[in-house]
Amino acid sequence: MAITQEYIEQQNLQEQQYSQTFFKEFADAITVFEDEDIWIVDKPAGLLSVDGKALKVSLLSRLERANPEVKLIHRLDMDTSGIMIFGKNKAAQSHISKQFIERLPQKQYQAVVMGTLAATEKKGKIDIPVRYEPTLKPRHITDPNWSKQALTQYEVLHHELRAGNAVTRVALYPVTGRSHQLRVHMTHIGHVIIGDPIYAEGTPLTLAPRLCLHAHSLRLKHPVLNGWMEWQSPVPF
Repeated sequence: MAITQEYIEQQNLQEQQYSQTFFKEFADAITVFEDEDIWIVDKPAGLLSVDGKALKVSLLSRLERANPEVKLIHRLDMDTSGIMIFGKNKAAQSHISKQFIERLPQKQYQAVVMGTLAATEKKGKIDIPVRYEPTLKPRHITDPNWSKQALTQYEVLHHELRAGNAVTRVALYPVTGRSHQLRVHMTHIGHVIIGDPIYAEGTPLTLAPRLCLHAHSLRLKHPVLNGWMEWQSPVPF
């Protein structure tokens, strides 16, 4: 669906008209875990992580309506669903943000990609920089001459058919966290994620009603207890 100015205005107006009860019920419905310091939620596909320049409807703004103290730590693409962690105070936000900078959190995504992905011992890695390309907005591209590394490890889970077409379910482990990294890396090796409204065309686009990319699990250290904790979200496709 094309996002028109009329659509944006309608969505912004509707969001303004929701009651406080709506935001609390929304937050309750997507909460996976919550304590005094952290808030783990299962982000729906199709919802921005933070407000855009025009569209003022996002996961963060909705959670802020339920709890004004919530603090952003990381983001998922609008089209991606799954586990996200928020801080509930500045100390927790700072502690976990530092973990992300140091690449301590262990993240697993699941995706369904076009074609039969073959890999040695079912595992592989993609190590090529990804950058934004302003002439192809909002696309990102691989660029071997770009200065920032982008590294993804992957594991083939199994092969299947969708409407008679060969597809592969994969687990993706991003070592770095570049924008659109997983989507661009899978496209780069010739296995675009099905249902991707930005990178898929033709059959790969029509095989699924949404981007088949989901943040399945997240493991990191609790900012106060200092022990490792892990949360999972069921894969919805």
